[in-house]
Amino acid sequence: MVLHPFHIVTFNSHQPYLHLFHSMPVKMDIIQLGDHHRFLQEWSETVRPLPKGWELIDRKEAGRRINAGQYDLALAHNISDYIDFNHHRIAKILLIHVSLTGRMREEKSGINRNDYLSDLRKLISSTGGKLVYISEAKRRDWGLDGDVIPHGIDLADYPDFRGDQPRILRVANNLIERAEILDYDAHRFLTAGFPSTLIGDNPKIQNARRSESWNDLKQLYATHRLYLHTAVPGCEDGFNLAMLEAMATGMPVVSTAHPTSPIQNGVNGFISDDLEYLRRKIDLLLSDREPAIRMGRKARKTVEREFSIRVFRERWEKIFREAAGRGL
Repeated sequence: MVLHPFHIVTFNSHQPYLHLFHSMPVKMDIIQLGDHHRFLQEWSETVRPLPKGWELIDRKEAGRRINAGQYDLALAHNISDYIDFNHHRIAKILLIHVSLTGRMREEKSGINRNDYLSDLRKLISSTGGKLVYISEAKRRDWGLDGDVIPHGIDLADYPDFRGDQPRILRVANNLIERAEILDYDAHRFLTAGFPSTLIGDNPKIQNARRSESWNDLKQLYATHRLYLHTAVPGCEDGFNLAMLEAMATGMPVVSTAHPTSPIQNGVNGFISDDLEYLRRKIDLLLSDREPAIRMGRKARKTVEREFSIRVFRERWEKIFREAAGRGL
């Protein structure tokens, strides 16, 4: 049966996440934000290729198409997006990518948390919107009812791991600016003296760079020996999309301790709150490719089991049908 694709309007935000929809029956119109100061406010082919049939539009054209009834629903990535869409009659989903605790800490916000959540609850309820979270930890942190849809990784998108470069790989944006969330101190300690590559938008860090393309990033996953992840529990998840992509390639992970991490110490990587221990394990993996290959196979199996692309597609299609009123 050929499914009529869901026609969705969204803002250009969290581009790697949006790309996860590329193999679903979805057509996205993506609003470019040239007049805003947001990272990746316009689609970048160096991050992900624009899927076939998707379109880049401006705010004015988006408003015209919404008012003409061309969309099934609008997908917002933050409350500002949601409020912008609320000016129009359209079904809305608010996708929560970040923890409220982490956001308040990062922004050093003085807002009253309870009042803020009460206002958000009223906004979603009064406008008939749906809340979706990318992890259970983020749902618990916000404390508002909503669905959880974990990342879905299509293993077929990634090359086989070789690990022929004895280097650490990290993919993250604004590590210094988000130091209190991403535990930059631990990152620096763990990488000191070891060959490493940092990919992402990090203008304050020497030798950090953006990927040249998605294929470039995938080759970095395939060739580097291990992936490093650091994050503060309660502020951010024990994984990010890039870490899961690295695991899907067959790359082992070294991570600071985190209750939501998919890493099992000594199985698919190493995880501990003992940074000296982690440095020894990094040295081990950089010195010997065999344990990296062995653990990387387990990491790939972990992603296949816990971050299934099939489950991701099924849950999102159900949410889209509910929001768009198509029935189940």
